Amino acid sequence: MVGVFSITVGVGVVAGVLLDQRLHTLPWLTLTGLLLGLVGGATAVYRGLRWFRGTGE
Repeated sequence: MVGVFSITVGVGVVAGVLLDQRLHTLPWLTLTGLLLGLVGGATAVYRGLRWFRGTGE
């Protein structure tokens, strides 16, 4: 679970940094990538825990 969360957040931040460098919008796309990574990671962990407990689909 921790690995999925970390990878999701990391991908969001790296994508934001790369886009910021390309579009000269520092720090806005990095922050957006961080936010999207956090939401995606939290969603993945939540779904994984529901599956593990047997209450999910």
